[in-house]
Amino acid sequence: MSNEASNYIELRKVRDFSEVIGTGFQFIRQNWKALYRPLLFYYLPPYVAASFFLGRFLRNVGLTTATGSSAGLVSGMGSMLFGYLLLVLASVLMYAIVYEFMAFYLMNHGLAPGAGEVGRRALRRSPSYLAVIIVAGIITSVGLVLFILPGIWLAVLFSLALPVLAFGSGDIGDGISRPFKLVRGQWWVTFGLIVVLAMLITFISYIIYLPLMLLTGFGAMSGATGMEDPESLGWLMSLFMMGAGVVNMLLQPFLLVPIGFHALSLMEAQEGQGLMERVDAVTGTGQPQ
Repeated sequence: MSNEASNYIELRKVRDFSEVIGTGFQFIRQNWKALYRPLLFYYLPPYVAASFFLGRFLRNVGLTTATGSSAGLVSGMGSMLFGYLLLVLASVLMYAIVYEFMAFYLMNHGLAPGAGEVGRRALRRSPSYLAVIIVAGIITSVGLVLFILPGIWLAVLFSLALPVLAFGSGDIGDGISRPFKLVRGQWWVTFGLIVVLAMLITFISYIIYLPLMLLTGFGAMSGATGMEDPESLGWLMSLFMMGAGVVNMLLQPFLLVPIGFHALSLMEAQEGQGLMERVDAVTGTGQPQ
């Protein structure tokens, strides 16, 4: 799907705090069909499957508690492990789909990829995204354990690791090391951006979650406790998680896309690649990349 020239959003551009948020939301509004379609087809299925397996784990634990038999506990642990693995897969696919979508749009000057195209890109690049997440998570965890404040500093810094991986060279080492350069003098702006977006998304998600929490809460109060009806409680957990997965799919792009724009803004401020491409396009000395 090609955007009209008047609607094209230049990604490689220096933007201030408010422009990053406003342009990020505008990008989602203009491309929401193309962006949410691959999330629906590639992110949601493993999340729903994870909800089923984690609900099954809770049912098995409840039955074990009620009957005193540990026969189902082993299979329940297997369900839990498989459920968490599916959650990790779904999360990685979420990041990969959003940022690979933006990378495709960037490289093709406003052409939004189809669901199959961005899905294949996300699946192909998922191991790199997972590797960056693991390495950044280990470094941040060490910082939090040893010194709380450096851990927080690292967590904010590494929020740019996945956008750098998508928009940069694609090298895992670059995704880990380059954010240190990008946030130099911009850490507080990055921190403020994350806080504002997180508060906004938390507020909206709470409004959406409230009916679902009331539904599952009334179900539990009506007798679906682990001792009395572990089967019903397990299904209620699965239902709640499935609803949470849909809410997460709808809201996470409103966090990830502005962070992507922020990373591109910092990259442009330091390297000026977008400016050089526009100059080359105007003078005819080269083609924009």
